[in-house]
Amino acid sequence: MRGLAVVLLIACTDIAGAGAISGRIAMKGGRPSSVKAGYVGVTRSGQSLFNSAGLTIGSFRGSVASTTFKPRVTRLDWDPRPACTFEHTGLPPGRYLVWVRCDDHYMDWRVVTLDKDTASATVTLGWSKTDRGDIKLLVKHRSSAYNVRVSPLGPDGKTPLPEADVPMYAGWDIDVTGTALLLRGMRPGVYQVELRRQRKLAGASGGWSAMLQEAGTWSIKVVAGQHREYTLQ
Repeated sequence: MRGLAVVLLIACTDIAGAGAISGRIAMKGGRPSSVKAGYVGVTRSGQSLFNSAGLTIGSFRGSVASTTFKPRVTRLDWDPRPACTFEHTGLPPGRYLVWVRCDDHYMDWRVVTLDKDTASATVTLGWSKTDRGDIKLLVKHRSSAYNVRVSPLGPDGKTPLPEADVPMYAGWDIDVTGTALLLRGMRPGVYQVELRRQRKLAGASGGWSAMLQEAGTWSIKVVAGQHREYTLQ
């Protein structure tokens, strides 16, 4: 399995172009404490691409770059006065879901198409201190440890980029403690919630690893100023 992972990583680093997607994160009512920017995309030939970079922001300038898949690079820059900006370079033609996630659960995204190798696009994404809602997930008939993966859906409740694995590369995971999970400060919109049962597997050296088994998938809707509850059972 380790050998397979290495082969896939090398293959991804070879996929690149001269396209770019850049933009800024418009912040309303303050600023978050952390920002992560990334993308998941599919080239014209059907190959999946992804990258992301995260940064803690404060009173001083900061920047970070992810060069894991060089020559494709994701860069995130923060300056307290102008704005927080991001840039994804080295992209081949294809369709990309470009996203930012601020703090723990506030995500904004857009789908962008690069129609030629030298194409570029500019996207403005946002964060708001007030335009947000809370979600409480209730896990019934709890008999083991659970994990939840949250990912964005379109207004129609469908995945915004069907060709790509959006939950894997644009979603985020949270372990469930007890029988409820509170997601505070989410951007209004529709999301997919995947409940996964965690099982511990004993290793040959005396350690253990976790295996996740899907227990169900739901769609949830976040409404600004509202606290909503969903039961996962």
